[in-house]
Amino acid sequence: MADCQYHGHYSKTASGRCPAHPEEPLTGLCSCGTFFCRRCSPSAVFCARCYQIRLHSGGAGFAGAQPAIAGAFAGTGQTISHRQPCGLAQRIMIESLLLTLITILIMGGLLFQQSRSLPAVAEGQVAGFGINAGADPLQRSASFFSTTINFDGATASLTSDTSYSISARVDSIQAYDDAISPAIPYDLLMSWGKLADPGTAASYSWKQASREGKVSGPLDGDLTSSYVISHVSNNHIIPANASIRRGLDLIKPGDLVRIDGRLVNVRMDMGNTELSAHTSKSRTDTGDGACEIIYAEQLRVNGQSF
Repeated sequence: MADCQYHGHYSKTASGRCPAHPEEPLTGLCSCGTFFCRRCSPSAVFCARCYQIRLHSGGAGFAGAQPAIAGAFAGTGQTISHRQPCGLAQRIMIESLLLTLITILIMGGLLFQQSRSLPAVAEGQVAGFGINAGADPLQRSASFFSTTINFDGATASLTSDTSYSISARVDSIQAYDDAISPAIPYDLLMSWGKLADPGTAASYSWKQASREGKVSGPLDGDLTSSYVISHVSNNHIIPANASIRRGLDLIKPGDLVRIDGRLVNVRMDMGNTELSAHTSKSRTDTGDGACEIIYAEQLRVNGQSF
């Protein structure tokens, strides 16, 4: 086997041929930075010199080939003092690991500082299971949406131009058996912000009847009348599928829920009778028409998703 005379002094050529043996294609790149062909080295990993160094240093897996390597270099008069440097790939790996470690340390510090700056109410009683009932509902304009739900002897047509996401505490839940119950089986009376604190909620009275929700209780400090009105809503829930309907069946007062979907207007066609209902798009309205009608496309009840 001939030693490659261009060891450590050339790079891969455009032709892909070994400069020491032009008739041979290059077959590998040693970790010391040397390209080699099959005549330069019997190894698919190391050039001839690095390969011999591994033999003399007891490198695992090369003992059977040692006589052939010794014969290839016999009589050359060369003194092997070649030191195998850290390869480019190895250096890149080490630098990447260091950069990743530094990034993790920086992000950990930022998250720690952020967690210390969060208000106690957001860390404690109004948040859990990945649901933050301390935050306000998120309402956004969306592309026009319509769908039809068919029931026995009835059809519900839904239209919407508004997406809606609410994380809240359920203070009361009421199942109905009325003309629109095939489409809207449940109403949820929910609160968020400071009212979602269990201690605060316990000092209020929550009631539902005739598709309305009512709350009464003490007003003190930040818990003004306007605050209570803007942090409580009675929600008519339309499940988008059977799984979400099963999730609604499991809800009980005190649960934390997150509902993602759309605020919709509903028209019920029951043959000789038509009923229509329009959703509220405000958190500050009261009285008739103040309820949000939510087409629930995703539901999370405590730690369970539907």
